[in-house]
Amino acid sequence: MDIKKLSSEQKQKILFALKERGIIGSTDTVEQRTFNKGENFAYLQKFPPNFSRTEFVARPIPAMPSGKMVQVEVMAASLNFRDLMMAMNMYPSTPGVPSVMGSDYAGIVVSVGNEVTKYKAGDRVMVLAAGSFNPDYTIDQESHFAKYLNVSENQVFFMSENLSFTDAAGVPTVFITAYYALMSIARIKEGETVLIHSATGGVGMAAIELCKYVGCKIFATAGDNRKREILRSMGIALVMDSRSTEFSSQVMEYTKNKGVNVILNTLSGESVVEGISILDFFGRFLDIDKKDIAANVSLPLGNFNKGLTFSAIDLALLVKNETLLGEIFYSLNKLFSEEKIHPVQTKIYPYHKLGEALNYMSRSKHVGKLVLDYG
Repeated sequence: MDIKKLSSEQKQKILFALKERGIIGSTDTVEQRTFNKGENFAYLQKFPPNFSRTEFVARPIPAMPSGKMVQVEVMAASLNFRDLMMAMNMYPSTPGVPSVMGSDYAGIVVSVGNEVTKYKAGDRVMVLAAGSFNPDYTIDQESHFAKYLNVSENQVFFMSENLSFTDAAGVPTVFITAYYALMSIARIKEGETVLIHSATGGVGMAAIELCKYVGCKIFATAGDNRKREILRSMGIALVMDSRSTEFSSQVMEYTKNKGVNVILNTLSGESVVEGISILDFFGRFLDIDKKDIAANVSLPLGNFNKGLTFSAIDLALLVKNETLLGEIFYSLNKLFSEEKIHPVQTKIYPYHKLGEALNYMSRSKHVGKLVLDYG
């Protein structure tokens, strides 16, 4: 789930609820203890939370990895909106996937299990995690944004040498989601037109990188004038408001009623129906919004007589297809290494200022990714 998927009214309700509960808006602070090199720590999740008093506490370093496990010392981690929702105990969990804060990491391999041949101590890697594994292969439910993680070798991927840890930490979720949707499912081609909703978010910015690499014409939406100006400065052909359904008439006017080939969707409700209506023949609708699916919302099927395709994209489910996940990461790393695509814009916080980062995320002001620096 991403904050860009919520309506303006829903965002205001969440912001109001956060202020009412004292989660944001307070000037109160808590002194955060420091940790020495070689010590493990994790965010202490509390309910109700208070983002002005987020606390990291000492945790045992996970047991030495066995089998196909890899232990990683985290150097940077990025935030996703799911982390904000988890912090507030409001996240709609994915079946079979634990609700542990933190999923995107970059760091250094510490040690590997006896069945691991691909990685060795000292390797610089990216990690897509659902938490740190216990020796019995269950997830440590307290490993929120931990400094040391035990993960499956299939959740670990080499970093391109030209990426910093803070840049690499912003890669996994957004680029895998965008690549899977646009390249694996939609198979975008040079010259096709792609509409990217909420395009200044992490997934949106990653999608822009991929579309530019392929040679697609890009249309985009964003929720305020500042973000729309950023998109215009990037050379986006048509920039519109994500908080209105007027994008559909604007697209049809701009394209002389032809429509677009692909939509990467983060919106819900009537915006979905409007989006499907502006797809050209054989158009592909890529839905990364979970809200309508969770609510079992119905769709009018009349427009599908143009040979359209509707795909639901849920990154959490990709952990069930480790081969595909590995293939996507291999392709992404090649593109990064050859500098054909670039990391998204980041705003960096020291890890102990997690609360400040969550507070900022809750206001939907950021562009690209928010990253915690563990250095």
